[in-house]
Amino acid sequence: MWFIQKFSKNSPDWCDAQPDLRTWYQTSLGTAVLDTVADKFDDILPGIFGYQGVQVGQIAPGRELLASAGLHRRLVIDSFAEECGSHISADVEHLPISSNCVNLVFYPHALEFCENPHGALREADRILTNDGHLIVMGFNPYSSFGLRRVAGRATPWNGRSYSRGRVQDWLSVLGFRVVSTETVFLRPPLNRPGLLRKTRKLESTQRFLGMAGGVYLIHARKQTVPMTLARQQQWLRQPKGRLVTGAFAQHNGRTAANRDNDLKDST
Repeated sequence: MWFIQKFSKNSPDWCDAQPDLRTWYQTSLGTAVLDTVADKFDDILPGIFGYQGVQVGQIAPGRELLASAGLHRRLVIDSFAEECGSHISADVEHLPISSNCVNLVFYPHALEFCENPHGALREADRILTNDGHLIVMGFNPYSSFGLRRVAGRATPWNGRSYSRGRVQDWLSVLGFRVVSTETVFLRPPLNRPGLLRKTRKLESTQRFLGMAGGVYLIHARKQTVPMTLARQQQWLRQPKGRLVTGAFAQHNGRTAANRDNDLKDST
């Protein structure tokens, strides 16, 4: 919509937005949102295991949001690592991590403040191991938070607005399988501690008003091509030898050559 696009043009880039995001998450409203997300992570993360996970964006210094995951090592990347206690200074579109070595990537508001969200998702795809997990967190444009963003010019309200469906389309093009997706935090986006406490009971209506939550969480998993049943059946129908190899190479070549175009078409 034109009014969302108008405000999105003034969005800071990811690096510049990080200090203001941290400041906002220290407010009463930001803390309440983070508490709700942390509770939801206690349901999602215990089933994720591996050597290391990466959080891209330090929105809550001193708080390990990935603590409940079964990971040996947890790293936090931010644009100003020394100022916020992160491990690495980097940009979300150029992560200084080797390919295929991370079991979990967490993107809090990464796409909203990213000039090239497709590039950010490709970076997550690159560093994730086969069957690795990606969690994307953002503000739901179809909620009271979405209405608040229309009238807000300061961070975090000046980010770009992407719906869950749109992000899921991008993930599908990259070959991710969406494990779960939901919205959380049904309270109004008002930075008033007393009002936030009084409206806390609204969270109990999550079962009935789940689509209206102010923050969405998308849990997706990177898929390995040979694990797709349809493709396995196709290989079984092919005669053994050169024809199977050639067909597989042709499929992979098409994917690599057209991945960027597919992402653009999905927008």
